[in-house]
Amino acid sequence: MTRTQCIAAACLALLAPASGLAQPETYPARPVKLLVGYPPGGASDTIGRIVGQELSRLNGQSFVIENRPGVGGMLAMSMVAKAPADGYTLGLAVSGTLTTGPHLQNTKLYDALTDFEPIGMVAKAPMVLLAGPAAGYDSVDAVVRDARKRPGQLMFASGAQAFELALQLFKSKAGVDITTVSYQGGAPASIDVMSGRAQLMVDTIGAQQANIKAGKLKALAVLDSKRSLIAPEIPTMAEAGVRGYEALGWTALVAPKGTPPAVVQKLNAQLQEVLKQEHVKQKLDVLAFEPWPGTPQFMQKTVAAEYAKWGEVVRLSGMKAK
Repeated sequence: MTRTQCIAAACLALLAPASGLAQPETYPARPVKLLVGYPPGGASDTIGRIVGQELSRLNGQSFVIENRPGVGGMLAMSMVAKAPADGYTLGLAVSGTLTTGPHLQNTKLYDALTDFEPIGMVAKAPMVLLAGPAAGYDSVDAVVRDARKRPGQLMFASGAQAFELALQLFKSKAGVDITTVSYQGGAPASIDVMSGRAQLMVDTIGAQQANIKAGKLKALAVLDSKRSLIAPEIPTMAEAGVRGYEALGWTALVAPKGTPPAVVQKLNAQLQEVLKQEHVKQKLDVLAFEPWPGTPQFMQKTVAAEYAKWGEVVRLSGMKAK
């Protein structure tokens, strides 16, 4: 080979795309892994499988769910952060793994703001402030008045860190002092609230829908900035008199930092198409989740704002990292 031919070959090699990177016109050319940080059967796993099945249908390639539970869902996210940025490893993120959990861990597994490419929000799960019948509360205002009369005496049953954070934000916004008692999940917490051993709790609407309908728990307010499509009769915190309050649980799709922008855009467009499908909405409704479509830029802004907000809540509340 002449010197001129060698130079030409080298130039072509530099211009050719790296073989390991996904190209949008052919992506995906092989199965894609979708990591979920929770065991099979839960809401996050089910949502991951709904999304994976629909993306498989659209692309003619399998989007394979891999359950990697651990560290409150953050183990799977750390694996996504370290995966090649080639479009073939994605992660189902949740609010706890991107905006609250990192503030409550001494060991930094990843940087939630810089280690991922946001693809798009998937769905949100409205949380709700609940009271037991024995407490006698018919409104958030009644809770606030009672809590101010008896500072530190009302008991809040916390089934998860996310719910305790929601209470800490409520305490700050409403100017009240309520004592937290921790439980191993929402089910045992709800038992004590229904029995009157604790007055209040926070959970998702879906998890406590049956108890709400049966009158065993009173739904005082949804913690979103607008009423839930699932239970539109429940007022928001703002409508109940607590301004500037919002606490959301959500799921989203992410890729490792550096994933080609065209691949991210292709996945986002497909995700938004998926979330418009009536049968997908129906499946999410069964889980008491609402579709939450949007651009990667919307997701990035949302995560950044939520990360800052909950970091401040953790700092002001004195909650300790583990």
